[in-house]
Amino acid sequence: MSCSLKREKNKQPGYSFSLSGFLPGLSYMPAETPFHRMHPLIKLELLICYSILVFSLPHYLSALCLFVILLVAYQAAGLGLTFFWRKLKFIIMFSALIFIVHIIFVHEGVLLWQAHLLGLRLQIWSLGLFKGLSLVFRFVNIICSSYLFVATTDPNRLAYCLMQAGLPYRFGFMLITSLRFIPVFFMELSQVRNAQMAKGIDLEGLSLKKFSQMIRYLFVPLVISALSKVDTLTISMESRAFGLYQKRTYLDQQPFTRANYLQAVFTAVISLVFYLLMRSFTLKYMY
Repeated sequence: MSCSLKREKNKQPGYSFSLSGFLPGLSYMPAETPFHRMHPLIKLELLICYSILVFSLPHYLSALCLFVILLVAYQAAGLGLTFFWRKLKFIIMFSALIFIVHIIFVHEGVLLWQAHLLGLRLQIWSLGLFKGLSLVFRFVNIICSSYLFVATTDPNRLAYCLMQAGLPYRFGFMLITSLRFIPVFFMELSQVRNAQMAKGIDLEGLSLKKFSQMIRYLFVPLVISALSKVDTLTISMESRAFGLYQKRTYLDQQPFTRANYLQAVFTAVISLVFYLLMRSFTLKYMY
């Protein structure tokens, strides 16, 4: 058992701010690129405008154009075009599953292909194919654009920018605290898991019984530990009179300059022009 725990410990990564347990590499990656140097509020506006375009342009050609723009943005951010396979394999596989379900079960439009396999008749219709492509590109565009924002934006800098822009500092502190607690909870989860395995509780594999054991022996202690840490933090904040003053000063100033205002207006105008152009173009090729 000690050897097993030693091997398990050696496999654990460093506990930096990362969500690698769920989506590999989902964390801020410091670098000196135009995207990293851009003001966080401008990047937030870009993300919002991009997401609006993704949902307001339903045609698969528009979604493909937005996907190409996203690839160019990844290249400009220094993440490389191989990011999608290295970092988001699960997203790609899930997108492929969505596409397969659409082309198999949506029987509308023009019949493109059919075959008989093991007594089953498989058909691919035009509307199922095009809607599947559109939905897949939408899904990938939303997830990957959000990842680009996270990978190029310092969360602390984003929170300070939001607070200096008018967000109540209580909400800004809540954002910073939630980000700071993520690696702590990952470490706590690993410690609880190792402690339960040292007691002889088998938590390996996936089954209904193992799932109930994980809830009982992993998540319940983790929730109790989280509530204890939150209570300790609350007492510490109250002892320092947190929230006593309406306004507070900041050590790190993030001014929104005239150039940033011009960038914000330019981003909104370009997004509107792109929407109008793609809308008029795709109306000619509506399926």
